[in-house]
Amino acid sequence: MNLLYQDVGTRAMALGGPLARVYGEDGISYDVKLSSEELSALRDVVTESWLNAIRQVAPDKVERFRALGIDNYHQLSHLLDHARLWTAHTRTLDSAQVDVIRSFTLFESLQAAFPGSNISSAMPPYGDLGRPRINWRLVRPGDGTDIGPIHADYWFDAVLEGWRDEPSSIVRLKIWIPIYLEQGTTGFAYVPGSHRRQYPFRRVDSGSALYKPDLTETDLDRPLQTLPTPPGTAVLFNYNLVHRGANSGRATRTRVSMELTVNIPRDALQERYGDLSQFH
Repeated sequence: MNLLYQDVGTRAMALGGPLARVYGEDGISYDVKLSSEELSALRDVVTESWLNAIRQVAPDKVERFRALGIDNYHQLSHLLDHARLWTAHTRTLDSAQVDVIRSFTLFESLQAAFPGSNISSAMPPYGDLGRPRINWRLVRPGDGTDIGPIHADYWFDAVLEGWRDEPSSIVRLKIWIPIYLEQGTTGFAYVPGSHRRQYPFRRVDSGSALYKPDLTETDLDRPLQTLPTPPGTAVLFNYNLVHRGANSGRATRTRVSMELTVNIPRDALQERYGDLSQFH
């Protein structure tokens, strides 16, 4: 479903089905697709951000990476200090790049349907950026260190000092978009129905007084399911949904994806979808 509509009313209705699934039984929707022009623009801004970061540490190697392409990054990643370079800060788009993405029909539609919604500036445990935060990620084929742990996003809030498990004035909507991937081999994996369940995650010290949640796959009551999502699919999912990245030794290309959080006024969502007090 491409969200390419001419009037505000139609845009608002177009999101009704996907969001009903996110805040209903499914907890997730992957019906929404970027247009080919939007996917091309997204690839351009993320590639620009990637090359800018490389330019800061290895200006003599930028053209080699550019010629190879971001989806083949793994072939040259040994030339960089991968773990030290690709921090959350480095993988955050700048304001001009964010503005390109905010112009996509999906975000115009969200604003039309829920005035007052906005792209979050916060990313626990890394704090508040002070402006809309959009991050991208590189996952090299078969490299388990490039994907995060099994988690629900609200767990990163829950392990912070002073967190209270009670509804706030907003509900958070997560959006993950694959930019380059091998469908069926790499992508997004989740636990069906997990947004309505509680799991025994642990609070662990990850260093520098930063706490992160921890849960092993053996703690799950059902297996992870990998989505069949081609590039440009906007995966909309519940902030309470348990998920992780999917990777495989069978992959031959670097998986590149984008992620962000949208804050939506709780009252407006509940007018359409009923009581959402269990969701963060």
